[in-house]
Amino acid sequence: MKRIKYIVVQTAYTVFSFCYFIGFAIDMTLWGFFLITLGGATEEHKLKYHRILQRRSRFVINHVPGTSFSYSNAQGETFEKPAMIISNHQSHLDLMGIMMLTPRLIILTKKWVWHNPFYGIVIRYADFFPITDTEEMVDAIAEKVRKGYSVMIFPEGTRSADCHIQRFHRGAFYLAEQLQLDIVPVFIKGFGKVLPKTSFHLHPGQMSVEVMPRMLRNDPVLAAGYREAAKKLHSVYKVKNVENEE
Repeated sequence: MKRIKYIVVQTAYTVFSFCYFIGFAIDMTLWGFFLITLGGATEEHKLKYHRILQRRSRFVINHVPGTSFSYSNAQGETFEKPAMIISNHQSHLDLMGIMMLTPRLIILTKKWVWHNPFYGIVIRYADFFPITDTEEMVDAIAEKVRKGYSVMIFPEGTRSADCHIQRFHRGAFYLAEQLQLDIVPVFIKGFGKVLPKTSFHLHPGQMSVEVMPRMLRNDPVLAAGYREAAKKLHSVYKVKNVENEE
């Protein structure tokens, strides 16, 4: 009987959250249409759209049924100075946890995310970029950085099925080196338990986002080059992940 009740409750949570997520996508699409398509793609309108996206993301991640959420920023990071933000990757919910950090944020996504039928248009209104190797993409990102925007990449490239830390691709660290950006590591926990990669159902649990200390460009780890930076930060995340599982 308890098992049946659990399944019913979790199914209700999942249906409610899916409907809410679709509502979020429709809401942000309408904001984009009226604010940017009709109002004009000015910097003022773009930033306003990002601020709305930040507020909506914060609200959503704090109201996932059956879960709790905590945010830690011990260093008081403001993201006023553009940086390369990196994070471990566990769930579709991760984007909400990242977008709540700052309105001046550009996220590099996979092409399928950029073309997603549910929220792809929101991604495009927000000027997020599909990951490519083209010089044009780097130039476009550099222009956003000059306007005060930070750049965010999941260095694992894909969600982890069991929340372990997968190997880090070097792209985020190479781009940070090319654009002379500091790196701000972010550690997420519990997102993959609440909405696992292999499941369509929400599960009860605790989620958290921790903003770790900013690494300046003259930090010895970054000064050693992007290849070494990728290895060292991968090790940092692996250790932190083990500590959080204990």
